[in-house]
Amino acid sequence: MKSILKTYTYSDSNEIQRVQAVICDSWDDLFFLHPEYSEQAFINLGTFYKNVFAKRYGNLFGKSVLFRLPDDLETEIPMYDSEYGLMLNKLIRANVALRKSAKYHDGSVRITEEKARKLYSELARKNCLQIANGKLPFVTILAVGNSFGFLSQNQVDARVKVNSSFFVMDRFDCSTGYDVLGNAIGLNVKNGIIESPPLFDREVLVVDQDNKVSIEKITLDDLEIQVDNTLYRNRENCRIYCRPDYKKTPAGGYDLVIIGREIVAIKEGGNTPVPGSGFVMKLDDKVNIHRYQVIYRGLKKIRFALQVGNSAIVNGVKTDKFISRFYNFLNLGYTSYPPSMYPRNYNKDRAPRIVLGADKNNKPMILWFEGAGKFGHDPKEESCGASLMEVADICEKMGVYNGINLDGGGSAQLLIKNKRSLKISDRDPDDFSEIERAVPAGLYVK
Repeated sequence: MKSILKTYTYSDSNEIQRVQAVICDSWDDLFFLHPEYSEQAFINLGTFYKNVFAKRYGNLFGKSVLFRLPDDLETEIPMYDSEYGLMLNKLIRANVALRKSAKYHDGSVRITEEKARKLYSELARKNCLQIANGKLPFVTILAVGNSFGFLSQNQVDARVKVNSSFFVMDRFDCSTGYDVLGNAIGLNVKNGIIESPPLFDREVLVVDQDNKVSIEKITLDDLEIQVDNTLYRNRENCRIYCRPDYKKTPAGGYDLVIIGREIVAIKEGGNTPVPGSGFVMKLDDKVNIHRYQVIYRGLKKIRFALQVGNSAIVNGVKTDKFISRFYNFLNLGYTSYPPSMYPRNYNKDRAPRIVLGADKNNKPMILWFEGAGKFGHDPKEESCGASLMEVADICEKMGVYNGINLDGGGSAQLLIKNKRSLKISDRDPDDFSEIERAVPAGLYVK
């Protein structure tokens, strides 16, 4: 393994772009990483909402109430809801109850239903609430999952750690009560085992059994979904409903709401909200379910796969437009799906970036494109960030033959032996010090 640092100057300005590239020895050394949960991550997330969403984008946000649910907190919230069905996940039950009961009143949050009000008071007493005050007169309840953690604090023995997948991060991503901040999105495969399913027809970096790297499209239609001992395939013995094509399922049938590898809710009769971070599998008839974990099958011959996108370069040809589907939160008439805040201008929107790819000999390459701090930067000393087109240009110069963009923005960082060589873009507005963003998913190199 070797690390390379390079600095580029953009021809249309005096802005610089610093890039760190790590060239690894083998795809066998690359593994998926799930950081340990940290309560500090919940605090940092609230601070981010207050500093960025409420201050910088306050005209788009009302009062955002973030909450976490301690494992030992018992609630009186019922498991069944007429809209959401039988909710098997305690955090989702709390989320639905609070979302339905929270009202904006004279600049404050009012909880109208008794059991939800009791839960809200208990969360406030335990310091499990954080409120970011935007300028619009409405309230958004946002549940925070226990998947957030810091890469730098993760105890895994690793030479390299890097963030990877998209995840639910803002209110535009939380279209339903099933959606929780921190839910990771997209296909992960290691040695034929599917750790999480594909969504939204986005591109996938695939490594086959011969270590050949390619950029492919893999969807739920390519998989079998095992529930207990039964295998289901879309349009054969079930129907699958995902965003952005569906906001709700049609009437009738027996709906299983699936996020990741977990059945989080069951609803008879249809008209089920389709989660932004998962999908609904509709069966014709009711079934008795014994295990609420699902298994995905069908990719045994894949050594490694990761779905994020957009591609940066494919077989040596730079990608010059959006290939993967993304949602623009300004298109209010369209069905939303994460990540809503993804840049829409391929050539102009600069940001921190992460690219996972391979050279012409299929050797793994990880590239970190440093970005500007959210409250400004020194053009002579710090990077301004790269547009997706600029990423493709630099990837070509650095010898990437196939590559896709991973989650960028404030999540972007690369650690070698737990140290960063470049700067992350989330900064304290007072002293501009770096604030590491917690993430639910990453990669590491042994």
